[in-house]
Amino acid sequence: MDASRLVDVVKQRLAGAAIDQIGPAIAAGAILVNGRPGAINQLVAPDDVLAVNAANRGALGDLLVPEPRALRVLVEDDDLLVVDKPAGVHVHPLGPHRTGTLLNALLWYAGARPDQPWAAWRPRPAHRLDRGARGLLVIAKRAEIHDALRAMLEAHAIDRGYRATVHGHLAAEAGTIDAPLGRDPTNDYRRAVIAGGQRAITHFRVVARAPGTTELALTLATGRTHQIRAHLASLGHPIVGDTLYGAPPGAAGHEIALCAVSLRFAHPRTRAAITVERQP
Repeated sequence: MDASRLVDVVKQRLAGAAIDQIGPAIAAGAILVNGRPGAINQLVAPDDVLAVNAANRGALGDLLVPEPRALRVLVEDDDLLVVDKPAGVHVHPLGPHRTGTLLNALLWYAGARPDQPWAAWRPRPAHRLDRGARGLLVIAKRAEIHDALRAMLEAHAIDRGYRATVHGHLAAEAGTIDAPLGRDPTNDYRRAVIAGGQRAITHFRVVARAPGTTELALTLATGRTHQIRAHLASLGHPIVGDTLYGAPPGAAGHEIALCAVSLRFAHPRTRAAITVERQP
């Protein structure tokens, strides 16, 4: 393997550090190469020994801690993996939630440890799934694969299917919600259908009906924050368990009845077709 720039190697392998902190941290002497402070553009070989400089560790910020949590991996190769996120788990650290996230588990899976922060690859989630929801997520192992997946999402080249159970009975058997979404003026964390918001399009069809609830299959033509949750709530049919959007309190804790059940896309490097499905 050819030599690579130190900053690129650290961005790929020091998985618990924020990307934008790595360059300044190297400049501050936070990374040692064979026992000596390294430089950002210094070329390092595969047999060079990299270490975090304890005296300058603070320049890297608060490193995310790898955690040996259960992780269900459905597809994996050298470029990416598809994982099944459980409900009640944040994908990324958020505010005080620095532990217990999917990323903590992915760091451990990639080989990092609390006393050895170097991983074989850096986990890069290509899209999001709300804490209360469960289901399929694509994780890139390299920056170029992450960039390619993000471009595919923006070009609607990744098909994502969802199931949700909502309160009440929808009159239509199928339909499309085409309504703009923006920040709810009464709650910064919530989204609402508002004039001047971003265009958002959700397709739905009824899968099953039960007393007081309806199960829906959904696909997205756009990918806005809380899109499914806000759109269904705007119809007067919030998702079961979704108290943020008007569902009555239940016993589900942080879980809502929303599941990402399918992914279909072409592999960003090989172009091979990838189809992953799970039960709702």
